[in-house]
Amino acid sequence: MKKRVIFLLVLVAILASAMILFAKFSLSEKSSREKIVVTPDIFGRVKLNGGYIGLSYDFSQVKMLKIGDDRIEVIDKKTGKLLDAYGEEIKSLDNGRSQYIVYREKENDFGILRLYTIFETQEENGNKEIGKVVGKYWDIMSRSGWYMENQHVVTISTTGNFPTTEIETGGTVTIVKNRVYRDINSLFLKKNYEFIRKNIDLGYRYSLY
Repeated sequence: MKKRVIFLLVLVAILASAMILFAKFSLSEKSSREKIVVTPDIFGRVKLNGGYIGLSYDFSQVKMLKIGDDRIEVIDKKTGKLLDAYGEEIKSLDNGRSQYIVYREKENDFGILRLYTIFETQEENGNKEIGKVVGKYWDIMSRSGWYMENQHVVTISTTGNFPTTEIETGGTVTIVKNRVYRDINSLFLKKNYEFIRKNIDLGYRYSLY
């Protein structure tokens, strides 16, 4: 009986320790993703983890929230509406190279739409440059019946050449939804189809320094 009580006490102690560690981890994780109000620099840029996103808004009408190190949200001060979001992900490769995945995000009734740029950087003697663009594309994160047509994306070096320290990406896309409805004027309630289309264009600048 005594051994059983000791075993139960040890088990309780282990469970309690696990719960404390989980709580600390959750608080740490929550803290690392806290939203902090940030101010653009004199060039209208906001710093992410690996570089700067160039913003072109009336800064008296919006506020910028930085979430962790890798996401910026632009909020309308009057309505509280999310206007845009920007983010990045950095992956280490080899020989001083890294892969950057940068996006601009637009949310609407079609769900969440993102314009991505993927590029590689090379670092030598503490200096980092964008060597090449390896991908650029649109993606719908939550479709809800919408799909994309006529996708176009262009990424250029703002200096005109690669390697560079700043790129600009711009693109257009048509978001389409096929709506089915019944024609109440038809004797047999025939199905009719209507295509809803929205043209979206987005762009952004990203610089390492």
